[in-house]
Amino acid sequence: MLLYLFRRIERSLRGQPAMIVIDEAWIMLGHPAFRDKIREWLKSFAKKNCVVLLATQSLSDAARSGILDVIVESTATKIYLANRDARTHEAAPLYSQMNLNARQIEIIATAIPKRQYYVVSESGCRLYEAALGPLAMAFAGSTDKESIAVIRQLEAERGDGWRDAWLVSRGLDLKDYGARQ
Repeated sequence: MLLYLFRRIERSLRGQPAMIVIDEAWIMLGHPAFRDKIREWLKSFAKKNCVVLLATQSLSDAARSGILDVIVESTATKIYLANRDARTHEAAPLYSQMNLNARQIEIIATAIPKRQYYVVSESGCRLYEAALGPLAMAFAGSTDKESIAVIRQLEAERGDGWRDAWLVSRGLDLKDYGARQ
């Protein structure tokens, strides 16, 4: 089944811009067939006008994958989340393996979680702040298990009305918010 999916993805690439998003990449990096395919894609898909986006919450997952060298060499842009533990003797070497220096590790360690992101690209490095207001944060910043469980419950109870109920539970009223704009 995996080979079939891989073949379908590869055959669909005909030069048009494309992106393969691999969220929770630690799962795929831990599976030999996926890991080998990710290695191949990282090395060859740029020629096919395709971006491979890997998202994982822990650098240690990438380090244990056995393809960290390919990830470092073949990803032109890396986005790091805030991590107050980045300076620890366990985490700092992982950031160093990603070619970050002590100052960059310090920036990541002092960044504000869910608000600031450190971007490293061929064009340079910069700490970005997601300028999301309360309305956007009520949705984009609600990714923890508890929030998702509440959202699913509201959706089951209220159908499309779940959004308004969710906002009210977060102290927001969509009508009031729109009136302030």
